[in-house]
Amino acid sequence: MVYAKVAGGVLFLLLLACFEAIPLPPAAIANDVRPHGKRVYPPAPPPPPSTEECTRAQKVEILCECEGYIKIHNTIRYPTNNSLCCNAVRNVPNLDIFCIYDLLTSREKNMYHPRRFKYGLRNFCSL
Repeated sequence: MVYAKVAGGVLFLLLLACFEAIPLPPAAIANDVRPHGKRVYPPAPPPPPSTEECTRAQKVEILCECEGYIKIHNTIRYPTNNSLCCNAVRNVPNLDIFCIYDLLTSREKNMYHPRRFKYGLRNFCSL
C-alpha cells in the first residue's frame, strides 16, 4: 500500500515537471487568435430551418418542367436560368430540392437521376 502511494506521488511529480518544462504558447490558451495581427471571428451560425415546407403541387410542377434534365435517358436538356424549370425550382422555399425529392415515390425515384435532381437543379437555378 505504501509503495502505491509513493508511486502515485512520483507520477504526479513527473507530470508536473513535464508541464513546467514544456510551456504552452500564449495563442494556445487565448480565445482570439490573431494571425498576422487580424482578429479571426467565429463562423456565422447556419440559418434557422425553414418553417415552410414544399408541396406536392411544387413537386408536380418540377417534374413536368424539368423532365428533360432530371429524367434518366440519353439526351440531357440543361435548364437555363430564365426557364420554366428554374422558375419552378425557385418557387420552392429556400430552394429545398431535398424536400421535393423526399416527396417522390420509389417508382419516381427510379425514373429520375438523383444527383441531377438534388444538386443540379439547385446549382443551375440559383441566382
